[in-house]
Amino acid sequence: MGMKTPLVTEIAPDTYAINEFGMNAMFLCVGKERALLIDTGTGLCDLKGLVASLTELPYDVVLTHGHVDHAGGMDQFETVYIHEADMQRAKDLTYEERRHYAGSLHSMDKDGAFEVDPGQVRRWQNIPEMKPVSEGDVFDLGGRQLEVFFMPGHTAGSITLLDRKNRIHFSGDACNINTLCLDRPVAELKHTAERIKAMEDLFDQDFNGHLGYAGMPLITSQPKSVRDDVIAACEKALAGEEAEDVVFLGRPAKAMNSGRCRIVYRAESL
Repeated sequence: MGMKTPLVTEIAPDTYAINEFGMNAMFLCVGKERALLIDTGTGLCDLKGLVASLTELPYDVVLTHGHVDHAGGMDQFETVYIHEADMQRAKDLTYEERRHYAGSLHSMDKDGAFEVDPGQVRRWQNIPEMKPVSEGDVFDLGGRQLEVFFMPGHTAGSITLLDRKNRIHFSGDACNINTLCLDRPVAELKHTAERIKAMEDLFDQDFNGHLGYAGMPLITSQPKSVRDDVIAACEKALAGEEAEDVVFLGRPAKAMNSGRCRIVYRAESL
């Protein structure tokens, strides 16, 4: 039988990864005075209750972007921080979209690591107040700060967060092994990957938003090669090299591989 609750792993002191049934990963960073929840998942679990079991401190909630698997559980909170460019995207998420995503990811869990019914997706009772967050903003947790970096490409309003003291980078979906760039120019994604690579001296660990993806309960930091591979894949796409034809969400797209990474993009959006 598979796990019926999200998998919680302490990946660093006072830093927790919350694997929502192989669909995505949220992170809870705890300081001396406050905590910060990064992303809210698809909405299949009592995330608010789970956070309460991990810390009694007051906390803020920030979304790395407005996609279904990162903003889908935001209704459980009164306020969330998100970049202004992704606010409307998050507000427009539907129950059907979130349930379809849950079903798709659940079907990829071939080994049955998690036991979950897509029907568990919570229907929203309210939309939280959305407060804008932008480059240079800092969440001060007391003895621990997380700095916001604007990293568009995956979406128009994607952000990442850097914990300089603990040398951890939380990269959301901005640059990972399978990076989608379906609504933005490939050149923009390349710039973001180059920015993250330029920051490498500031962090030792880089956790993306899909640890334990598709039923693989692995909680590991991304290797440095990911940044190089994403940059190389973008360069190949921009140079017009032959790409694989794929269909994503019912629309034709292109996929370009380099090393262990792949980017998926629209041919008309280089």
